[in-house]
Amino acid sequence: MADGRYDIAEMEAPKGPRRWIGFAVLAVLVAVPVIVLLADRRSDELPVSPDPVSIPARVTVEEVPNALYPKPRREDGREILDVVFPDGSKAEVGYPAELGLAKLGVRPAQGAWLDGHKDLYRQLTAPPGGPAGVAMGKPMIRKLTGKTTLWHPMSPAEGEVLLFSYGPWYMALHDERDGMPFEQRLLWAKNLRGKVTKGGYLVLSAKPPILLARAGEGLESERVGPQLWFGGAREALLVLAPVPGCDVESIELSVIQQRRRFSAEACQDGVYVAISGERGFVERAINGIVIKQVA
Repeated sequence: MADGRYDIAEMEAPKGPRRWIGFAVLAVLVAVPVIVLLADRRSDELPVSPDPVSIPARVTVEEVPNALYPKPRREDGREILDVVFPDGSKAEVGYPAELGLAKLGVRPAQGAWLDGHKDLYRQLTAPPGGPAGVAMGKPMIRKLTGKTTLWHPMSPAEGEVLLFSYGPWYMALHDERDGMPFEQRLLWAKNLRGKVTKGGYLVLSAKPPILLARAGEGLESERVGPQLWFGGAREALLVLAPVPGCDVESIELSVIQQRRRFSAEACQDGVYVAISGERGFVERAINGIVIKQVA
């Protein structure tokens, strides 16, 4: 080995069965690396498939206006609306035609609670879009009655939502984060009623233990009785609420204050009027609206 040469000794191939076994073993030893090499090459050429990820399907729920666009009467450049509040009381609302309040759409709102449970006060409102307005892409949880369904919370700070169906109207009751037990939800579902007038307004009624807030009734300074909301969202919001002995100094409406826009308020014939929105529109409206209660 010192001269750098290698001696190769030729060996005679085994004869008989041992010879065939030797060839078989050799073939396997050669084939395995080749198969592994080919597999590695194929794995380099083929795209790597990602692990399957479960993507929740977004639920599509029917969207409806859930607002009334009443047809006004016109007299001497003014429009007049005959409105009906959720308690069935009526009023005549007149305003300069250029304000176009009827085009904003009107929705009912009403406070209520369980008898003997003042801490279980809830407000009923008409969500824009109806079921789509509360679904937020999530499925319905369950039906409570033929006209009442239960939906997931709309935000982490809220509880689940009861949605009542009355003709073309949908009224939502947003629960608090802790949530009512099933038995109390069922009391709301079974005892709250709704009827639609010929003019398309929704009138609510209830059987015990559900109590609807009366006109002018409040929790401290917040008015929780029947109301009508014109507009909202990005446009102006006009709220009308019957309040016997109306006094603007003692009334608050969180739906107006939370908007943090220019606002004005007034009392006319026992009806509280509050408007929030663009300053020019608010000033024209508060100065131009005339309201008369109708017996």
